[in-house]
Amino acid sequence: MSAARWRLSLTLALLVLLGTWLATPFPGNAQTPSSQHRLTPDILVPSEPGILSGGAWLLATGQHPALDLDGRFGDGVGEPTEVGLQAVGPAAAALIPYRDPSAKFSRTILVSRDLGRLPFQTGPHLDVHPKDPDHLVMVLMDYNFPGIVSYVSIDGGATWEGPNQPRIPRGELTGVGDPVVAFDREGRAYTCQMSVRIEDFLLGPLVGSALIASIPVSRSSDGGFSWEETILASQGGVGVWVYATTAEERLRGEVEVRFLDKPWIRVGPHPENPDQDIIYVTYTNFIDRWKLLWVDELPVLDLIEEQAVIELVRSEDGGQTWSRPVEVSPRVQIWGGGEIARRVVQGSQPLVGRDGTLYVAWFDSGEDGVWKGTADIWVAASEDGGRTFSRPRLAARFLEVGFRPRSASFRLWGTGLPQMALGSEGEVYIAYTAHPTDNPEDGGDVFLVRSLDGGRTWGRRVRVSDDMSQRIQFFPALAVDPEGTIHMIWGDTRDDPTELSYHIYYSCSKDRGQTWELNSRVSDFPSNPNFAFPRGRYIGDYFSIAATAEDVYITWADSRLGELGGYNQKIGFARKRLMPIPSIFISPPSGPASRDIVIQGHHFQPETEVFVEIGGVIAATGRTQEDGTFSIRLFVPITGEGAQTVQVKDISGNVATVSFFTEFGFDSFQEAITRLESQLAELGEGGVPPPTESPTPTAAPALETPPSQSFLWLAVALAGALALALAGLAVVLFRLYAKGR
Repeated sequence: MSAARWRLSLTLALLVLLGTWLATPFPGNAQTPSSQHRLTPDILVPSEPGILSGGAWLLATGQHPALDLDGRFGDGVGEPTEVGLQAVGPAAAALIPYRDPSAKFSRTILVSRDLGRLPFQTGPHLDVHPKDPDHLVMVLMDYNFPGIVSYVSIDGGATWEGPNQPRIPRGELTGVGDPVVAFDREGRAYTCQMSVRIEDFLLGPLVGSALIASIPVSRSSDGGFSWEETILASQGGVGVWVYATTAEERLRGEVEVRFLDKPWIRVGPHPENPDQDIIYVTYTNFIDRWKLLWVDELPVLDLIEEQAVIELVRSEDGGQTWSRPVEVSPRVQIWGGGEIARRVVQGSQPLVGRDGTLYVAWFDSGEDGVWKGTADIWVAASEDGGRTFSRPRLAARFLEVGFRPRSASFRLWGTGLPQMALGSEGEVYIAYTAHPTDNPEDGGDVFLVRSLDGGRTWGRRVRVSDDMSQRIQFFPALAVDPEGTIHMIWGDTRDDPTELSYHIYYSCSKDRGQTWELNSRVSDFPSNPNFAFPRGRYIGDYFSIAATAEDVYITWADSRLGELGGYNQKIGFARKRLMPIPSIFISPPSGPASRDIVIQGHHFQPETEVFVEIGGVIAATGRTQEDGTFSIRLFVPITGEGAQTVQVKDISGNVATVSFFTEFGFDSFQEAITRLESQLAELGEGGVPPPTESPTPTAAPALETPPSQSFLWLAVALAGALALALAGLAVVLFRLYAKGR
């Protein structure tokens, strides 16, 4: 072999060896290894999904209506049957929910609307513009979008514009809800939510993936109509540790996953500069530690510890930059020593006093485990803007409710989490649901505790719900108006003997929570969770209320449209002031039958189907515009003369009625014929002489028709001719009218 050929062969061999070496995975280049180098489990998730917020729980258990994490995680519930009148047609008019108006609150407005085939919206929260009590912003989870959406009203909730999207951050897979909104003193709105992504990591040459959750915050400078670029206020992530080993040992190491859950946002004055606002966000940080084990040749990550801690981040520049997280609660052990869900902290809420003092409350399941035994609500305070916190104080200890009620299938986990409000004189109020100690078999009642000394001491709890049955009350929300009145709402099954459907109930206290008014119903139609969401599993984790000097605004998850067919859950809204009532106008208001009329409607449910009934029969259908108006031209069927009842209904139960006067109808023809017959009969009896007998008895008399029968035959003939003439005239007039149009 020549030297040149030998050098060429050696070069090719070296290139092959180099390519083989480069293709072999190792920590520096193992981005796309073969399947034999992938860790098990495929995706690391928190060990007990039930303790997560609702959206994260749906995702982690494969029940999310829209997501299955690239087909690698859960099967989802599949796309539900589309709900709408396209499926059920005019027969849906018979299923329209009958509204039972509340004595103290307006009719219910359905705020959310469907822009896709997933008719589910949950988790509403609202706030009021500090300079305009009629300017409201509501945020909610809509499964037709990758994140949360917002709606805006500038007339106190009578009409709403939206949905608008606060986008999820770049690089995140999707949002999973838990939206909360808050205004600063200048009228800028801020909203937080949860976003998730699948993050791949390397443990030596091994590749794994983890479900990571973070907390994005969006800002709106125009009152919620548009949102600026979203910023991550706090970010979850993955940490990897590889242990040193000898040449004979297998790879060893650990992985730590941080999953941030259930955020809440508040804005308040800076304790050192009262003219400046600070934005606070609290959340739960679930910290999982996984250890690498080997099962024969299979690398497996084994969960060895899971902890939870309440953390806080803050921003002093309008949400553009955020501080490092500060731990507010003690770290508690969820998993360790072979036990699961031994203790959990969750559901934190911040609250800012007028002097800038920051309070943070959270739920603690205690050492007896979650969803059983007793639980606590703790409160810690900070006087330096959230940099440091005082020793936590116990606000309440109670019998904890279960994950689901015993009478329904929906998730109830959030009802024991604290809901906070600040009084007009600095009082701190907390509402929650618990089993009453004197009747542990009760499904759950709504309670309130208060502190009058800045959270240092807490009084005895007061029961707010006055239902004497054992039916459950859940998801309380409270607000305090400028006069100091405390307003509270909750879901309540007291009106349903099956303990399934719920109404929204309300009460208020004017003596700082010591006594409460008789409970009153807010919603005008009950919500059945089994019609709201697949398998009745989810109606959100909370409802919301806001109060001003002029009004009280309430929002909740409403399932009335599920009565029409498939699953359907909208966001209901009501207020104390009356809403404009639905109304219709007919042009012209009277005229003959068999003609065109125009019906115009106002204040109906926006962008939904309406039915027009005349005399109890559906004569036409239509659809409302974005502002709840419609205009329908229809042909009035031939009816009797007189007033005809015209009624218009939309599928949410709004109804309006008016009369159309028919000047000439079916009975007009009949009355004319009857009068003519009567006149001809009278003429025959009085104006024609009776016939005489024949003088020749042997001749056969000629058969003659009696005069009365002759005139009767003539009357019938004339009546028929008249009817034909009138029908022809009607046809001619109709053609002339059509030609004139």
